[in-house]
Amino acid sequence: MHGEPTLFDMAEFEREAVAATPWEGVPLQYVTAYHHPDDLAAAFERWTGEHGNFGCLMRSHMWHRSYFGRQDVAASDEAHELHMLSADTRCDLAEHDHSADPLPGGLMYQANCPPCRWHVITEHENEAVEAWHDHAMPGWRALPILPTKLSTADEKKARAAAAKWCAENYPAEWQRPGAPVITRRGPHGGRHVGGRSPFGGYDLAAPND
Repeated sequence: MHGEPTLFDMAEFEREAVAATPWEGVPLQYVTAYHHPDDLAAAFERWTGEHGNFGCLMRSHMWHRSYFGRQDVAASDEAHELHMLSADTRCDLAEHDHSADPLPGGLMYQANCPPCRWHVITEHENEAVEAWHDHAMPGWRALPILPTKLSTADEKKARAAAAKWCAENYPAEWQRPGAPVITRRGPHGGRHVGGRSPFGGYDLAAPND
């Protein structure tokens, strides 16, 4: 006797198996207390293991590393590290009740310095990056601004020109691995970009006057 074929959702079985395993790490939700970025990444991986990847950023509201390019920059004295994370705290899901612990309600950014167990959370990525530089590299705001004609884009000639200008104009103590540069951008190029300094640090956009 043959009945109707049974369809098994193997992904669902796998998620149930993960959920049945005890979890003692970072709470699987939006958190503001300090946690090591590796622990935050492990918690996010655990959440996706239980619930899947579909809509995971907005459904979990959890901290995760950037999917677009490397954002970690280590200071030259090895006393500081920058790990950038983000969390989507917008929520319009009826089954989610955040009344007891309200979410900020927007995209949030965290700059995390594991050697110091220091972190800052802001609504703007640039503010988080700048706060870390204030923490790890005080004095960066007084650095000279690269002339507009110079660029730290990936083209070898442009990078070489920027490196040459920095060698001639930057204070000697700032010509070190991980140091940032400040560049004047156009009105639509105001994002701070990790790893684009000739020294391997951030290319920080100068404020538009």
